[in-house]
Amino acid sequence: MKLSLFKYFAIVILAFFISGCASTWVEKSPEFTPEKQKKTITCYYEVSGDSGADVFDLAKQGAGGKSFADVGMNTYKLLEKALEKYNLNLVTDRSRTRQLDTITKDWKELDTGNDSVNKLVGSLSQEWVHPDTSDVPFHRYSDNLVKKAVNKIKRGNNELFLAANLKIEDQDQYLVFKRFRLILSVKVINSDAETVFQARSQGFTKMAFLRNPISAERIETAMASALAKMEKAEIKNKISTFNNF
Repeated sequence: MKLSLFKYFAIVILAFFISGCASTWVEKSPEFTPEKQKKTITCYYEVSGDSGADVFDLAKQGAGGKSFADVGMNTYKLLEKALEKYNLNLVTDRSRTRQLDTITKDWKELDTGNDSVNKLVGSLSQEWVHPDTSDVPFHRYSDNLVKKAVNKIKRGNNELFLAANLKIEDQDQYLVFKRFRLILSVKVINSDAETVFQARSQGFTKMAFLRNPISAERIETAMASALAKMEKAEIKNKISTFNNF
């Protein structure tokens, strides 16, 4: 039975949305089969939220509680541990990744020169980038810029580079309840500027009544949940152009 042209395109579009909108997926290149832990330089890791600063959380931070930067660093440590399953050994090298900062003049690092003030500013804006990585999300650029970035920092022909981001979305549920949705996106690029591994997953915090505190415990628990889902996901031996970020 032959499909009409309309039905054919309808199936293709449906497949695109099923694949592209899946909440959790893991993909790797067929040629990417490391049998032991492989050094992977973290070039970019950002954590950002859209809920705005919470005065109660800021008060806790002023009293010695965790800042948004502390929350960000702890999620990175969880990611670092989770990627060991895929034989990716995350390391940082600021002496190399700072070279990526010169790729574009439009991206400026928000640095006051004072660590305490930096943490407060990060908590106010709910935006944090790992201090040992670049401020430039080079992996979101065109293929030519990605290649330019890789050529700037590579030291050989057998290296791996990681770019990842964690987005924290503020969600209302049932009018008076709130929660956060965490969306984790991970990409690993080789010395030829080719994507060899990429993944996406999501996790949710428990419901909170009226307020939605961005506490370290809530965010880290949701991050652990997202990573657990990623670990259980089937690994597809193909890098899809649809599942990109």
